[in-house]
Amino acid sequence: MHGKPTTGGVLVSGSKKPCSLTHSMDLLTASVKIDNGTPEGQLGVAMIPTHGAGIERREFWGSWVLAGAESDEVILRDVEVPDSLMFRMGESAELDATQISGFLWFELLVTASYLGVASALVERVLCGKRGSALEQTMLGIELEGGMTALEGIARSMMVNPRNEDELGRMLFVRYLVQGVIERSTQQAAELLGGMAFVASSEVSYLLSAARALAFHPPSKSAIAQELASHLAGKSLQIQ
Repeated sequence: MHGKPTTGGVLVSGSKKPCSLTHSMDLLTASVKIDNGTPEGQLGVAMIPTHGAGIERREFWGSWVLAGAESDEVILRDVEVPDSLMFRMGESAELDATQISGFLWFELLVTASYLGVASALVERVLCGKRGSALEQTMLGIELEGGMTALEGIARSMMVNPRNEDELGRMLFVRYLVQGVIERSTQQAAELLGGMAFVASSEVSYLLSAARALAFHPPSKSAIAQELASHLAGKSLQIQ
């Protein structure tokens, strides 16, 4: 998204895809690069009412999985956003703190959501008394361990500065939970058996939906070097 200053606000243009709740939302949040006469521009976060002029919606999501999230494309053409709905970033320290805070909340909420999807699949194993007591317990260990780690980082966010170290801890927890989801859903689907898989789309849907956490940025492969350097004591850098 790019913004051009105008009297009392900013004219915002660009495309956001996928954008969840494309057809249901009343407000769109977007990062905007505002022209301020420098090559870098000024970063801002806009709250954009979605029922005004200059906003177009296009179908983008082609998968049947998570289609209810309405993750299509939103196109903006010189949409006027008043200054009262635009947060402009200041100095670099403020920029970092604001970005990190938003990143922390995103990673926490999206990871917890997908862990909930995985839990729904495991619940069917427990309620159906599928597998041995040990197999059921191992699934519980995975999920409870992942949730406890998430709760720990959530509590940490309440008392610690939202800085690079906190973001690093969040990402390590996110990837830990991502592994928990991969292992537990695969095992749960196997314990439920082939007949449960073919009798309805429920098992295949939950199995596919839970794995979508891996598609949310940043991917492990994209950030592995930065996290390895961070473990060695260097500052965490995320573009």
